[in-house]
Amino acid sequence: MSCFYTYFPPLVGYLCVITVWLCGCGGALIERPTSGVCARAPLRQWADKAAYSLTFSAFHAVHLYDQDGDGKALALPEHGCAQGCQAVLSYPDPQRFSGGDPAFSRMSGRSFTYDNALAVLWRTEQGDLAGAEAILRTLVALQRPNGAWGFSFSTGNDGFYNAGYVRTGAVAWVVYALARWQTASLDKRFAEPLARGIRWILAERNASGLYDAGYGRWRNDTQFDPDFVAQFAATEHQIDVWYALMATVQAAPQLAADLELPQRAEALAATMKRLLWMDQQHRFAQGFQGESQDSHSALDAAGTWAALWLWSQRNPELAADILRTVTSQHAVSIGDWRGLRPYLTQEPLTWFVEGSLAEPLLLSRLGRAQQAHESLQQFADLACAGQVPLVYSPVWADDFPLSPAAAPTLWFALVASELLEGKSFLWTETATSARP
Repeated sequence: MSCFYTYFPPLVGYLCVITVWLCGCGGALIERPTSGVCARAPLRQWADKAAYSLTFSAFHAVHLYDQDGDGKALALPEHGCAQGCQAVLSYPDPQRFSGGDPAFSRMSGRSFTYDNALAVLWRTEQGDLAGAEAILRTLVALQRPNGAWGFSFSTGNDGFYNAGYVRTGAVAWVVYALARWQTASLDKRFAEPLARGIRWILAERNASGLYDAGYGRWRNDTQFDPDFVAQFAATEHQIDVWYALMATVQAAPQLAADLELPQRAEALAATMKRLLWMDQQHRFAQGFQGESQDSHSALDAAGTWAALWLWSQRNPELAADILRTVTSQHAVSIGDWRGLRPYLTQEPLTWFVEGSLAEPLLLSRLGRAQQAHESLQQFADLACAGQVPLVYSPVWADDFPLSPAAAPTLWFALVASELLEGKSFLWTETATSARP
């Protein structure tokens, strides 16, 4: 997910800041091999290795706490997850590569809500419904009384759960995972958390018809502002919300009818096209705030995720056009890797591995199998060269650590499963009616 509007908060519970690294492209760098097995790594082999390299931690009852506006620990209710609960470690081996901020080592026990949603989807797609349920039990236990989820939590004894830092995109991914699991399992044990989550999302709809970003922010390394309301609409979040709405329609038809979810999804799509599309630039804006667009180009919002969403809107021609435009504009070479940078006119200059994985997925759905496999091949080469889990970036950069990470690894596994095994699962929902 893009770091739009400081999407990744500082981990104040550990007094470490994820947004501070050694400058730019300094530190260790994974070079692209020109010979040997990693120059053309076996795709299926490394996709399997990547999936099996993920680290899952047991999640037991702890004394949870957040941080209040005065920098003091704020006790949270016990989550009630006594046994059988799991969470994926977001950065399981943060010290594998030198050159980053030494404080980043404390990320080893941290788990991001979004990463857990991806893990639920991966296990569900693989038919491991019980394994997916173990993660969902943790997420359901951590659901806030209002239906939202905090951004990240500790899987160890520390107990720091940043419950006051809420972003709509992350909540939408959890709702999406709940809905897809419920559809696959025909088990409605999490029907109420699903309903509470979707209702929270609907309450974030602003006067423009888009969905605000959430609330809570870090002022600096140690000061959290729980009263901050993020009154901006990130394009990325709108995409997340649309898929969450459509997945809930399939998983819970009666709830969807009661809340008019099909109509809300259709209205959101129309508003996105009206307010976020930039015709001259032939892409989507990064977001919308007040009465104006944020014209910056974020890779996922402007191109890769947006292109997948356009495919879901039954507009493959425009999906192909926007992908071609944005991948050309965001092209970057880092250590002989030919990747896609996260932003067009902003630092950092690096390959956004996770955000780039939608490219081979869309190419496959457009019927361009050979191009899709060639695009995916580089991720296998990176997995081989840097080992697995897949790194978030091949160089230390602001907000993009050179560290094994769950998010790109799970995306790689899901995309490879579709391309190699024909298992279409991630964001397969399509608009209920064809485009005009």
